[in-house]
Amino acid sequence: VVSTRIENIGSLRNRGVEAYGDISLYKAPKRTLTMGLVFTKEKNEVTSLGDTSRKFINTGFVSGQGQSNQYSQRIMVGQPIGTFFGPQFLHVNSAGQQVFACTSKSADCTNGETTNPSDDDKRVIGNANPTFTLGVRNNATWYNFDASWLWRAEVGGDVFNNTALVYASKGDAKQGRNFLRSALDQPDAINEPSKFSSRWVESRTFTRLQNVTVGYQVPTSVTRGRATRLYLSGDNLVLFTNYSGYDPEVFVSSGLASRGIDYLVYPPARRYTLGARVQF
Repeated sequence: VVSTRIENIGSLRNRGVEAYGDISLYKAPKRTLTMGLVFTKEKNEVTSLGDTSRKFINTGFVSGQGQSNQYSQRIMVGQPIGTFFGPQFLHVNSAGQQVFACTSKSADCTNGETTNPSDDDKRVIGNANPTFTLGVRNNATWYNFDASWLWRAEVGGDVFNNTALVYASKGDAKQGRNFLRSALDQPDAINEPSKFSSRWVESRTFTRLQNVTVGYQVPTSVTRGRATRLYLSGDNLVLFTNYSGYDPEVFVSSGLASRGIDYLVYPPARRYTLGARVQF
């Protein structure tokens, strides 16, 4: 006898489009430049949760002290997997308390605002899925030299910065815990606890220089007829984003089908490779 079991329930619909193309930008004897473009747009939607009495499934559980049984996402019919669900943050009041939007059903709701949101006040506050992705690759040759580089971008979508929720609070100082420097700039009172809300859901739009490779084909007169290529390659070289964490693409699994959650994850390293290829 077991207390829980795994079942396949519900259904999900995925739709999307992908387009790609290549173009020659410049062509001359021993000199060329080409470009390739890949565009992808995908959308998923939950169409059923199996049991008609089930309205949603909570997931994306929040990590950190004081966050027990707190969740950041819901799987709901009509919404995509990766839908963030929680209170809508408005501002911090003069007493250093966080203020959230509320409905008339909430007991503490005054003029549409509350410092203690209930489940009735929670709403859709984000979507972890990008609106579209774009990749641009180039290849160039110049006599014995060759080069290639790849730019990749994701536009739209959100990420829950669980790390900031836990470590951007002044209250950490009272408990002798580490905290982020950004906590000093927050207007919250030192006794104000961390609360999950749209405040910690940020845009994940980014552009990344994924790879650059430069090579040189050594003349066969130098290598005694052996085809030899020397190359230097770099990965994850540049990242442009407004995300306040290390990397909007770094996520942890935190519940059923959760996505877009960043908590204490080390970002991808910048890597360089120097090598040679010799044909015998």
